[in-house]
Amino acid sequence: MKLIEKELNSLNDYIIKALQDEKNKISDDISEFLSAKSKRIRPALVFLFTKAFGFESDEKIYHLAATVELVHNSTLVHDDILDNADTRRGKVSLNYKLGNNLSVLAGDILLAVALRELVKCDNVKAVDEFAYSLFLMCKGEINQNFSVGKLPSLDEYIKKSEYKTAELFKAPLTSLCLILNIAQKDKIYNFARNFGIAFQIKDDLLNVLKTDNTKPVMSDIHNGIYTAPIIYLNDDIKNVEQLSESQIIAEFNKNYDKYIQKTVGLIKQYADRAIESIDFISDNQYKQKIIKITKNLYEAGINE
Repeated sequence: MKLIEKELNSLNDYIIKALQDEKNKISDDISEFLSAKSKRIRPALVFLFTKAFGFESDEKIYHLAATVELVHNSTLVHDDILDNADTRRGKVSLNYKLGNNLSVLAGDILLAVALRELVKCDNVKAVDEFAYSLFLMCKGEINQNFSVGKLPSLDEYIKKSEYKTAELFKAPLTSLCLILNIAQKDKIYNFARNFGIAFQIKDDLLNVLKTDNTKPVMSDIHNGIYTAPIIYLNDDIKNVEQLSESQIIAEFNKNYDKYIQKTVGLIKQYADRAIESIDFISDNQYKQKIIKITKNLYEAGINE
């Protein structure tokens, strides 16, 4: 991210200031949570698209980038509570450290601070973009909760991925178009949707990869959540959700490479659609970096 190193470093200052302005008894715990190493892919795309469009990041852009990073972290805090997770990004999770009650409030604080940052973008339509995306994200989590133990169709899985993940790529990038008066908002919407779906499938792929050590392997199966690799397994054996966890894993491992490759192919399908959506942007180094990040979702799919 050398191209936007200055912007990402400045973003840290904006986030720190935003949190300091709302000091409370668990501020230090929240700040420590935010300090854990992360890709910050959402604000990175905000900065890259700003430069690809030929603009420099001003105050509104920084507030927008801070908004999406704070909202994202708010959802992570709440996710860890729902999942009863004890670690996040290699550190002790907030719910493990503070307990669920205070962690709910920590997530709410992050969301409140994010909303104050969003207001500073001075664009009512951007507020609406984020509000609706947050609604759909919650809807996606609710739907997932009611579908635990049930095998979705591929279309249902894609819709869930769109709600759960793509919405938080859509909101900042469509808001960016509103702030910068970019006419091709629909094309950026399509980029964000397809990128976000590919991003979620990649995350689900990592959950079954034997080479991934960032989280327990096959934990989705253990939790009764069936993603693309298992949907492809069901094409071969049918009624996979009726099998025990150990039976699913055993059947999956019989043709492990096949299901991994089919999932990578699905990621590529959506990543390529995302790239096609930004063909209207003149070629420049920032657009090329966006394309590289998008292709990396499938080109590094088996090795990460």
